[in-house]
Amino acid sequence: MEDNRIITLYNERNESAITETKEKYGKLVYRVSYEILRNNEDTEECENTTYLNTWNSIPPAKPVSLCAYVCTIARNTAINLSKKLSRHKAENIFDELEEIIGDHNNPQDIIEEARLVPCINKYLKSIKSRNRQIFTMRYYFEMSVEAIGDCFGLSTNAVYVQLKRTREGLRAYLKENGIDV
Repeated sequence: MEDNRIITLYNERNESAITETKEKYGKLVYRVSYEILRNNEDTEECENTTYLNTWNSIPPAKPVSLCAYVCTIARNTAINLSKKLSRHKAENIFDELEEIIGDHNNPQDIIEEARLVPCINKYLKSIKSRNRQIFTMRYYFEMSVEAIGDCFGLSTNAVYVQLKRTREGLRAYLKENGIDV
């Protein structure tokens, strides 16, 4: 079923919206949650809470991309549950980006960050959809390289190479836009 039809079901308060969402995005929601929680029972709880939170937020929310909307809810729910359980042991994947965006510990860095975020977003909009999805899955949803490879039918090496190229492209784009990296 198309996303706009599923959103219409939410707006009509039709409970089949949850069933359709689970059918279309259930595996992705599970994977996003599992990458953070690393526990099947907690992931199932997170998945159920994600669908409830989606139900409670549409309306009034009007998501442009149901997939991104539901995955963001899943991610935030998993992080909150992980903190609640005091087990958040996500690998520090941001070390991969630190050489590009730096470590923001002083006021000048915070000012620079205000310029950085819109520039990163603009760069991501300018690259191919698949590359943007891989980058987002890694650095926003904190998915493992193996899980990303599974989603796209790629080897882990191919994912690493793609991430490296995207980071290099981001570094060049930031320099072109006057942001020191």
